[in-house]
Parts: sequence; structure tokens; C-alpha cells
Amino acid sequence: MSAFILIYFFIVLEKITSHPNNLAWTGGPIHSECEHSANFLVGSEQYVNDNVIVTKAVTYKDDIYVISPRFKHGVLSTVWQLVNGRRGPELQVYPALIHNKIGNCQAIQNAVDQHLDHLGNLWILDTGIVEIMESPRCICPAKIVVINTVLGKLTKHISLSALTDSSSQLQNLVVEYELGVKPFIYISDSRRGAILVHDVISNTEWTVLACAPTSGLQLALVKKGATNTVLILIRLQHQGLLELDTATLRRKKSPAPVRVFGERSKRVVLLGFDAHHVYLRHAECADVLSWDARNAYNASNLINIHSPGPRLTPTSVTVNPLKQVLIVLDSNYGDTIRNSNLPTYHRITFIGKI
Repeated sequence: MSAFILIYFFIVLEKITSHPNNLAWTGGPIHSECEHSANFLVGSEQYVNDNVIVTKAVTYKDDIYVISPRFKHGVLSTVWQLVNGRRGPELQVYPALIHNKIGNCQAIQNAVDQHLDHLGNLWILDTGIVEIMESPRCICPAKIVVINTVLGKLTKHISLSALTDSSSQLQNLVVEYELGVKPFIYISDSRRGAILVHDVISNTEWTVLACAPTSGLQLALVKKGATNTVLILIRLQHQGLLELDTATLRRKKSPAPVRVFGERSKRVVLLGFDAHHVYLRHAECADVLSWDARNAYNASNLINIHSPGPRLTPTSVTVNPLKQVLIVLDSNYGDTIRNSNLPTYHRITFIGKI
């Protein structure tokens, strides 16, 4: 075997094996360089391992970033980086503890969604309301925080005070770059059935009413063609999907016509999206399905790409923008929500992109 072929073989092998088949952990195993400080946090109940429930994972280069909304007390951080620790996967506060401190309105209070763009910027949707499953407290106004993962620093704070009030129910955010350079943020407010639009460059914002109020409103940003980008809206507990053309959505004073499709289909839960694809599951089933939005929405165009196994439910599917790999986050969060003494089992699975 020639030296060139041998070198090529090892390069390919390294690319294939750069991620394991899966990563698994229970609760929130905290990563700390100092064992004493970790013990202090646990002993003072600033950190309660069993109360950490990770809901979404994204990956950039070889790093994985996760969020754990502050459902209960003792969630030290709401944004983490998943690292390889002494006892397997561990959660490291990201980017630093001061940026996740409760009561500091410049810090992230409760991350309920995150969006990773192609530049490595992590856009965090922070509702400002903590301990939402125990004794909800509004600590700070809702905002968006941007973290540059290349620098590991917070680079921007965007207040949502002008678009929200105390009854707003913010759930998802997505970011679109118009012509590849001008970012627009779309945020769902299920209480009003509205999309909040924020033009980052001009720092202007407005609200677009898209549907009737609902218990949940999820967003996916996909391309229908070379230049046509649409926002797919999924209403929890409702059949049918909604579609908005983002070019119209970005025009502040223009009405945004909504197209409804799949009215006779099963109810679905959104898990993620990428380019032309939407990743979802049926409400009564845990299997992850992939739909190419350039095709009609029907059963024959839904491809099963992942089955989590007994008692596990997928909560997010994202793609590494630099690699042809999807990461699927599964957990038994349903069991742990019903049983407060049971820590959540989490698993990340790496699969080839469809």
C-alpha cells in the first residue's frame, strides 16, 4: 500500500470516527476543573443534578451546545457545552457562569430555544421567566442573546420588550440572512398566534398575526427553491401546517398571506429543519420523520430516519453546518416531568444526513 493511499485511508477513517454512535448521560453531570467547587454548588443547592432537562442540542465543528430551560430550581446554567469529562459526557457552563446568573438581566435567565447560524453564532431565545414548573417568576424582560462560538463570547443583546407583554408565550426562534448578509429573526408567540419579526441591522421590529391563539407554535425555515424561502408553522394539537413566504414577512406593512396544507394529516411535533428538510414526529409516535419541503406533504413523502426506542422521545434534530451529519436528541423527559425524583436520561445519536 502506497504512503499516499495509507494517509488518505487514515484521513477518511478519522472523519468517519470523529463522533461516536451516540452519547448518553443522566440528569446534568456538571463539568468542573475543581471537584471542591462542584461539591459546593451541589451542597448549597445552587445546582440540582436531577432538575436539569436538556431539550435541544446543536453542533458546530466538533463542539455540541445544549440548552436546559429552567423548569425547576437548582439549574445552575441554561446554556451548556457538552464535553468529554472524567465520567463520560459532562455539561460545562457556556460561555461562563456570569452569563447565566439569575437576576442579572444582561445574563441569560431561561433559554427556551437556540438557533445556530452558518457563521457559528448561537442565537438564544430567553423568556426571562424561571422555575416555570414549580413557582414561575419573571426575573427579566424577554430578549435574544447572541453568542459567537468561535470567540466564546456574548456579542449582542436584543430586547423584546416592545413586542411582548407578561402574557406572551415565546417558543421558537429562527434566523434568516437576506441575501446572505442581513439577518432577520422570527419568533413565535403562541398566545397571540403571532410571528415577531426583528431586523437586526436597522434594529426595527414588528408583529405579524399568522393564526388563532394556540397552545404551541413552532417554526421551521426552509427553501422551496433557489430563491424562495418559507416559514413553516406547526400548531400543537392542530392538524395541518401553515406556510408563510418570508419575503412578504420581511415587508413591514405588507399583509402576509398564509397557506394551509395537510389538513387531513396526523398532528405533528416539529424537531428541526435544514435547507429543504423539516424533521418532525407524529404526536402519538416517537419516530423521527424527514420531509423534503420541495415535495408535497403526504405520508409517502415522509421518511423514517430514526427510532429512539422504548420510553424515549426525540426533542430536537439539527445538522452540523460543516458536516453531513444530523444529531438527534432523545430523552425520557415525559417520565421525569411526572416524577420529580427521577433524573432525565439523555442520548444524542449521530446519523447520516438525508
